[in-house]
Amino acid sequence: MGLDLRNLDHRWLALQVRSGWETRSAYALKEYGYEQFLPLYPQQRQWSDTKKLVHVPLFPGYLFLRFDSTNRTPVLSVPGILKFVGTANCPVPVQDSEIAALQRATTTAAAYGPCAFLEIGQEVEVRNGPLAGLRGNIVRFKNKLRLIISVSLLKKSVYVEIDSYEVSAIETAANSPVAQSLDLERQVAVA
Repeated sequence: MGLDLRNLDHRWLALQVRSGWETRSAYALKEYGYEQFLPLYPQQRQWSDTKKLVHVPLFPGYLFLRFDSTNRTPVLSVPGILKFVGTANCPVPVQDSEIAALQRATTTAAAYGPCAFLEIGQEVEVRNGPLAGLRGNIVRFKNKLRLIISVSLLKKSVYVEIDSYEVSAIETAANSPVAQSLDLERQVAVA
């Protein structure tokens, strides 16, 4: 049974790469005509006599590729690339909304960086500012609010520092008035 590449065409895929090869592999993919995305963040590094600001991968060992089935260059032949991220030797696409959120977060002036992956928490949407429309979970860290953007496939997250006035809570389906009235109807029917 072969893999149907049409289902993956123009979808974002995660690639696992050799440690330290993220930038070189991303550049090689670009040279071969693939659209790639390697999210970087600034980090202060200390050497024996100097400090320097360097840009390092948000997800060490990974980068993202928009798959193109018409490109004849095999992705896995690009130097440094180990494999597609997925299940049972089948690549699993990353949600377009997650990539779009990462792209927006990495181009703003807000502070951002890697953080622990979160699945539980209040989901919010940014109302105004350069991140307007972005959705994620909100957490408090050292008296600052952080919007957590998660890439579910990689089980990794990124934070962006925000102000509380910029976000509003997203109503979940379980808390919506329609869901509550349906739940009340079920309770009345059982009684």
